[in-house]
Amino acid sequence: MSFEPLNNIPVRNIDTMIDVVSRGDGSHAQDDVFVTVGLDLLGEIDASEPATLILPLASEAQQQPVLRYTEDPIRGAQVFTFDDVERSVYDQQVVDRLEKLGDGASKKEQRAVATAVGRAAKSLSATVVEVKPGQKKLRLFYSIAADKVADREFEFSVIGPLPSFVIQTGGSIGVIAVLPRSTQVVSAEALTDPNNPGSALQRTDATLANRPAMSWFWQNDPLFRVRYRY
Repeated sequence: MSFEPLNNIPVRNIDTMIDVVSRGDGSHAQDDVFVTVGLDLLGEIDASEPATLILPLASEAQQQPVLRYTEDPIRGAQVFTFDDVERSVYDQQVVDRLEKLGDGASKKEQRAVATAVGRAAKSLSATVVEVKPGQKKLRLFYSIAADKVADREFEFSVIGPLPSFVIQTGGSIGVIAVLPRSTQVVSAEALTDPNNPGSALQRTDATLANRPAMSWFWQNDPLFRVRYRY
């Protein structure tokens, strides 16, 4: 088995929902960030056979393309990063198996990973999704961490869309983020160019069931970064 990156998958529209779930009163180290993404593809990922996609498992990993699982032997180094967030049983099995590949992989370890990936792909998975031939609508679920960056302040970043996907002309992306109760927004920005602070997009703020919320709409692929305080 092996993992090959997917690049430049054309998409028309993307809708992203971000739900931040508190782990404490602000003295804790991390909060959980659950991300749900709906994508309308312009073409099929693979017209001949099902494709199993492994989604980013950490904030840093979002900078990398989505991986596709194949039956070919592993060649070269495989690097994976993980946030310390709670996952389903099947997802955690994938994480545990992938971590062992960092030091090399035996045939037995490769088969164990393949088994774990298969189980996760057939469940409601936060890290793995199975795409059938002809399927042009995807729903991706994954979780990352909002790390503590200052006293009672937490921050997370979400790439929209993930690096594997490219919004085509006329397409758009909508993002809604909802923060925990008893928090205040310190900063929340969407950058069309992550290296240019002046490329920020206009956002809309609201309160949903006493939870701070914000949204953006854009016809591009900006970086969304949010900081909040307890």
